[in-house]
Amino acid sequence: MTSLLAYDFAWGPVLDRWDLFLLGAWLDVWVTGLSFLLACAIGFGVAVLRISGIRWLQGTAFAYVQILRGVPLLVFLYWVYFGIAIVIGVNFSPIQAGIVALTLTGSAYTAEIFRGGLQAIDRGQAEASRSLGLSRVGTYRHVLLPQTFRIVVPPLGNTFIGLLKGATLLSIIAVHDMVRVANDLNINFFTPFEAFTAVALILVALVAVFSAAVSFVERMLRLP
Repeated sequence: MTSLLAYDFAWGPVLDRWDLFLLGAWLDVWVTGLSFLLACAIGFGVAVLRISGIRWLQGTAFAYVQILRGVPLLVFLYWVYFGIAIVIGVNFSPIQAGIVALTLTGSAYTAEIFRGGLQAIDRGQAEASRSLGLSRVGTYRHVLLPQTFRIVVPPLGNTFIGLLKGATLLSIIAVHDMVRVANDLNINFFTPFEAFTAVALILVALVAVFSAAVSFVERMLRLP
């Protein structure tokens, strides 16, 4: 306690660069948003394969989910950015590598979320839709997806927040996000507490905003 009171806080460098922190936060948000949308698209396709009833497709989708969920995001990020460039000569920019890693990692989680949502709906509804003449695509579009979306909104919100926090790892491959700004500030002024406290506060604020948005959407979709 005494050492804490004796510490000379230096918030000046942080406040002088608040615009850089906000720009870095915006980069994290839009990278996360794009990755999340792509992850949902891929994840839904994988979820459909998981419940397709075709054994080899189910097995492939299951292996996809298990492998991508088992690889830590940090390892995956290094693998995409450095490994692929060395092995097959495809050079991603740091942001592109981050989007690829976040998308594929996120798709494994969204696949399980969508699978759970689809399986929570009574199978009789799909059978009734087909008997009324709806195609498989029409059944998903008009019957299954609207109900599934109501079910999966909360867990998808959690996945988005997880990807947002994971996006801060992009600083290790020279993406100039808010963590990179904090790290540069610490190197130049040796203010680790102030710099990374600023990052923590921004993340807490962002999570609060997105959590409120998810709750609003959930209320809007709730059946009377």
